[in-house]
Amino acid sequence: MQRWDWSVAWAYLPAALALAIAFIASLGGPGVQAAGSMRADAADGDWAPYALFALACLFGMAATLRLWKRRRAAGLLCECGGLLGPARPGRKGAPASICRACGRTWHHRRS
Repeated sequence: MQRWDWSVAWAYLPAALALAIAFIASLGGPGVQAAGSMRADAADGDWAPYALFALACLFGMAATLRLWKRRRAAGLLCECGGLLGPARPGRKGAPASICRACGRTWHHRRS
């Protein structure tokens, strides 16, 4: 796999995990409800698969937007072509980002 392929895989990993957990939660929901149907609050966990699916959609949209910006070169890019992480306080309070591909630190200039 090339660097772009790994970037895509790592970008969509949180969305894929949230989607897998939502699928497992939707399968486990009816069995758990049947076993605990004597309780009055048996329907309390009905929203969990839907919430996890919505979270997976948000993660997927965020990854798609970030990769789209990278393809257009509108996002933060390193010289190696890797994505830069979010800006965090670096030396002397100046914001800095770390490349997710090579690990190089990029210091941003203050305006």
